[in-house]
Amino acid sequence: TAQNNYGLFQEYASGFLMYDPESGAHIEQLCDGHAMQDSGKDGEPWNARFSHLLKQLWKNYFTLFLNATVWHLMSWFYNGSTQKSQSDLDNLVHNVILAAEFDREDLCSFVAQQELSQMDESTLFSSNSWCTTSVTIWLPCEGVKVHEENAPEFEVEELHYCKLTDVIKAAFAETAAKEYNAIPYKLFWQADDDTIPERVFGKVYTADVMLQEHETIK
Repeated sequence: TAQNNYGLFQEYASGFLMYDPESGAHIEQLCDGHAMQDSGKDGEPWNARFSHLLKQLWKNYFTLFLNATVWHLMSWFYNGSTQKSQSDLDNLVHNVILAAEFDREDLCSFVAQQELSQMDESTLFSSNSWCTTSVTIWLPCEGVKVHEENAPEFEVEELHYCKLTDVIKAAFAETAAKEYNAIPYKLFWQADDDTIPERVFGKVYTADVMLQEHETIK
């Protein structure tokens, strides 16, 4: 391609440019200085829409449970420790009981089994894009050396996952996919016509490994 104002140009081994991800870059994406920030609608800063979204997420983060208090309690219960310690007790007090939104009145009708059943019956993983399977793992035994195939087994049930191909298909089904760049290229910088171009590495689509994979699968 022709050089841009910064002396950068692209070299394609094959194919055509789908979308130049650098073409739409503007100052707000490159600098967070207050003097260079633009305003959106109604005089709001350009990033105000993200603030509104985060506020909505914060309001609904405990949707699976009765309220924020129960969420804090269940989060503490599933913090990865099989035996509660002094640090776990400190965590319960400072990060659960003393949490700003913790309300003891919310626990008047709390039943652990009911909350666990609520998690099991959740439709969070009911989407067609989620698959459910079980995985068998071999358990270690301290101080005992045996072949892996003779070790005791433990089956992990209801493991939820998404197929990689489904994730990729879903991503390209989005409206934003028109701005994706799936064709790799080499990026060069040349100060002037008398200098040798220098290779520039930036995004993954300028890396040699993606160029090699592109040649393999095309």
